[in-house]
Amino acid sequence: MEAAERGGGALPLAVRELIAGGVAGGVARSAVAPLERVKILLQTRRAEFRGSGLVGSFRTIYQTEGPLGFYRGNGASIARIVPYAALHYMAYEEYRRWIILGFPNVEQGPVLDLVAGSIAGGTAVVSTYPLDLVRTKLAYQVKGAVNLSLRESKPSEQVYKGILDCVKTIYRQNGLKGLYRGMAPSLYGIFPYSGLKFYFYEKMKTHVPEEHRKDIIPKLACGSVAGLLGQTITYPLDVVRRQMQAFSLSNLVKGKGTFGSLVMIAKHQGWKQLFSGLSINYLKVVPSVAIGFTVYDSMKDWLNVPSREQAAVVVPVLSEDGSNAAPVHSS
Repeated sequence: MEAAERGGGALPLAVRELIAGGVAGGVARSAVAPLERVKILLQTRRAEFRGSGLVGSFRTIYQTEGPLGFYRGNGASIARIVPYAALHYMAYEEYRRWIILGFPNVEQGPVLDLVAGSIAGGTAVVSTYPLDLVRTKLAYQVKGAVNLSLRESKPSEQVYKGILDCVKTIYRQNGLKGLYRGMAPSLYGIFPYSGLKFYFYEKMKTHVPEEHRKDIIPKLACGSVAGLLGQTITYPLDVVRRQMQAFSLSNLVKGKGTFGSLVMIAKHQGWKQLFSGLSINYLKVVPSVAIGFTVYDSMKDWLNVPSREQAAVVVPVLSEDGSNAAPVHSS
């Protein structure tokens, strides 16, 4: 009993899942923050980073901003990813249970994880999107740099002083709508990505021998492949989202919509721009998703959250006269 209480056994199940998801998201994002910063700068085509590549981009950031430059915008990123990951994982578990309760005959397998993961991803995005916008705005700024590609940008000036200043400035200039700019491609991207990520992860776990499913290496391997496949399929939408967020006044994507912006970017910047930063994203996604799933599963064990294979889902069964009979437990 004492061990259960220390591990959070006394807390409601949903709260334990929130905690596990939040910790997993924070740890995973902090581990890959430098790669995330470089990826955003390449996606948004800052003049001084064009053609720099991974090593060149790291060198430029270090020379202009020092070591802390690799974590510019990471505060906003963590402020977003902790509640996002917490909601994402918890909503996934809840939606999965609700689907099973609502449709007792549904097949419990990767397809169920695909549906629950997709809806959970959408829920998390809508709830935390303004923080993602702020994170991109802050990460896009380069201290002492001159952006030659945007006339509206002012040289050698940091537009935003921090998270709160960024939120206030965006709201003052564009209202509440400005805080949700670029959310459409986020939703278009997150529904398939989130669903596919959970689908591939759970699908691969079914091929891992039962005695090794709690081992870290198999979890890392399953998470790596899941993130890799899911991100590759949806990456162009992520590029559109970043450009819509960063270039709030750009004529290229302004008023074009998600798919219109996709076409305009391919037409004016080349189709390769839709995959700009993908190689770096592979380096980021593989450890990020792997660490996220591994930490989440480990936190679930520590918080005494029953695994999906072991958890009993109480499904009410109606008797012939329509009244509730004894519940059936299905795992």
